[in-house]
Amino acid sequence: MTPSPVLLRKFRALGAALLFSALFTWPTGAMQTGSAMGFVKDLSSTVLNQLTGTDISDSERVKRLRKLLVNHFDVPVVGKFVLGVYWRRTSKQQFDQFLKLYEIYVAHNYAGLFKKYHGETIDILREQPGGDDTTQVFGRINQVSGPPIALEMRVHKKDGTFKALDLKIEGVSMPLTHRKQFASVIGRSSNGVQGLIDALEKATSRFEAETPSQ
Repeated sequence: MTPSPVLLRKFRALGAALLFSALFTWPTGAMQTGSAMGFVKDLSSTVLNQLTGTDISDSERVKRLRKLLVNHFDVPVVGKFVLGVYWRRTSKQQFDQFLKLYEIYVAHNYAGLFKKYHGETIDILREQPGGDDTTQVFGRINQVSGPPIALEMRVHKKDGTFKALDLKIEGVSMPLTHRKQFASVIGRSSNGVQGLIDALEKATSRFEAETPSQ
């Protein structure tokens, strides 16, 4: 079970986006702490510091990305969105198992992107209040060759701390793409959500055998 070619093409830009956020250009007077923009900057700087070193193993890179996902993304909320209508058909045990597997799945599929860099820079342009107490942070990735790529992250506050809910590159949402992909898996399974869980368990077991991160 692997991401579609379209998803991988879109999110190769994500690797550059988060890797090299230390090159962010902030608008004059923008508040860099206690704001959604500040959260995105801090998250990206953390990613830069922890995932881009050439002296860390692939296993360690995946392990660190898993930790970042848990600490900085609202994984339960994202998980409910990814499951869509099927979320209400899962037991608590199934949902907890899905979240664990989803965390491993995402980390393994995207950790490798953080070894890539081609000279991109990023501008964080503005933030805008959204519905349901969320904030949209807008930016762009400046390619060495080619037009800028739109970048957008949706965040909210949880227990006084910002957490990411969605990340879009060129308008393509990672959680929404996974939602469509997983709905297709569930639709083809006679076991519903359990069929997806079984598929994720098989895929992540293969990933972990090749690149352990536990």
